[in-house]
Amino acid sequence: MEAEKTRNCTESQAELAKQASSYVLERMDKRITIKEIADRMHVSQTQLKNSFRNYYGNSVYKYIRSKKMEQAAALLAEGQLSVMEIAGMFGYENCSKFAAAFRGEYGMSPSDYRRQHRQEIDF
Repeated sequence: MEAEKTRNCTESQAELAKQASSYVLERMDKRITIKEIADRMHVSQTQLKNSFRNYYGNSVYKYIRSKKMEQAAALLAEGQLSVMEIAGMFGYENCSKFAAAFRGEYGMSPSDYRRQHRQEIDF
């Protein structure tokens, strides 16, 4: 993760971004708003957004989605849970919204990702 930092990041921004990231990663099963994170960190939403962008190079929402989809991809590859169960684990009540988010990260549907991963294991 350190390599993802940009050069315009101050020490306080880096610390805020890391603390906010920890908060998010502990709550992957919930929908979290920027306001909620900012309130928890006792900073403004703008300060949180700027710190995240400067440290991780992405918006808060893009970072959250990326982390959720990364973990979802690992679960899909294992093949033990249904797509709907995995979607629910990451706060998606609607399977089509989960599929759209997954497609945005991986360029394919969760089902296609699972099929492709199974084919790779079989070879």
